[in-house]
Amino acid sequence: MRNIHRGAVGFSALTLAAVLVGGCSNSDSLSGRSNGNVLFTMGGPTTQAARLGASSPVTLSDGTGRTITSASISLSSILARNLDGQLIDVTMALPVTVDLIGLVQGRTVDLPIGSLPVGSYDQLVIVIRSLHIELSDGTQIDVTPPGGGWTAIVQVEAFEVVDGQVTTVHLHFRSEGAFRWVDGEFEFNPGFDCDVDRDDD
Repeated sequence: MRNIHRGAVGFSALTLAAVLVGGCSNSDSLSGRSNGNVLFTMGGPTTQAARLGASSPVTLSDGTGRTITSASISLSSILARNLDGQLIDVTMALPVTVDLIGLVQGRTVDLPIGSLPVGSYDQLVIVIRSLHIELSDGTQIDVTPPGGGWTAIVQVEAFEVVDGQVTTVHLHFRSEGAFRWVDGEFEFNPGFDCDVDRDDD
């Protein structure tokens, strides 16, 4: 069994340092504003056609015919941008390991319940600190970037976080084109779709 610790993982061009400088906060207690609960769920493609297309084994484009048998990420934080342009750290129990192949195959994962200050939000930033891949020939690929991790930006239709209610945010992993082998290196370029609903307590 081979272990590979190199590779390129591509996300939207926003570094964790830029996120932190952009004004994230994990508490709004000083302003006296209340918080609302947020439940993030992660699943696979949103349509039946996309699910069928994504369910077949992912073959690497390196000419070997190897397929990806397992892929998981360690999710270290989620931030939400309010309508004032501030990135607010969602208060929740992370990190969490998420099985991406399981999502593609139709499973859904509920992340730990979190909270955000009451208000409107129109963007999410997902911070991923590590990636683990296993191939059909037994090769294992582990990629852990320096610093805080990679970031993926998810644009969403503006949603409200309301005191005393649970806002449910559904993140859908788009696996098409996410796993590639380019010039001898593994590349990971995931995308996410998002929809939101709110349940009264």
